[in-house]
Amino acid sequence: MEKEVEILKWNEIKIKLKRKYANLTLSDLAWRDTNQDDLLRTIANSLGISVKEIKQAIQLS
Repeated sequence: MEKEVEILKWNEIKIKLKRKYANLTLSDLAWRDTNQDDLLRTIANSLGISVKEIKQAIQLS
């Protein structure tokens, strides 16, 4: 059940990120069996920005 909640939350976050960073692909935003920090790090690397900037963009920090 906890994993379902994380995935539902991720769907909301994914929409926010796609709106802010239109160049992100669905592959960049795909949920992986990893923790949220690893996923955000992957996205940040793809965009060439810091994880802190990603967290600020989706108001996680």
